[in-house]
Amino acid sequence: MSNVVSTVFEHTSVPYGEDGKLVRGIIARCGAPNCEAAVPLPVNLMANGRGMDGNIEWQFIARKLEQKGWRIGKSATAHRCPKCFSAAKFAAIRRSGEKTVVNKIEQSLQVVQENAKVMTREDRRIIFEKLNDVYIDGKVGYGRGWTDEKVANDLGVPRAWVKLLREENFGDEVGNEDIREQAAEAQAALAEIRKLEPDMRRLLALADKVEKSLAEIQKVLK
Repeated sequence: MSNVVSTVFEHTSVPYGEDGKLVRGIIARCGAPNCEAAVPLPVNLMANGRGMDGNIEWQFIARKLEQKGWRIGKSATAHRCPKCFSAAKFAAIRRSGEKTVVNKIEQSLQVVQENAKVMTREDRRIIFEKLNDVYIDGKVGYGRGWTDEKVANDLGVPRAWVKLLREENFGDEVGNEDIREQAAEAQAALAEIRKLEPDMRRLLALADKVEKSLAEIQKVLK
């Protein structure tokens, strides 16, 4: 058995077939704390006395066990039985949901706090002067690098105030030079990608053929 497999799984003899004949195989054990789940698997990849590559053998074993609901890692402690794997996925989904809820609450609180502020005459004057410096005109929009968000951060005021005064006295934000350049670059990149589509299709078709050939080879070597 290859070093890769022998360090990740327990090498032993396991029962195979209806008569329970012992054959070469492995035992995978769940690496979760306090879990004693284990699963045996016959492994017969020794064709004509020649050992298989360790990574190929690991992939074969991992695929067989994952069909049984296991999650197989590259180390013995990374394996998870179906029960522990499902619990880990549920916990990850729950954490993701909780993080989303927290982010939405924080955003809502920020909006409430900003709306609770009252823009004074002095605030208006300061914002107007800043806009007058960085906003070119209604056709061009902001000067390079400037947006409502950057003006608000620069002055330490709510973005809504900047947006309000900009719309009332200057023009649209979308005329920003950087935005136009980014759009032009994106269009050029898209055109280049379109040119590569035929080659990409041929490569994907070739990859499918190679994958099918490998699958046939692995069937023969079982």
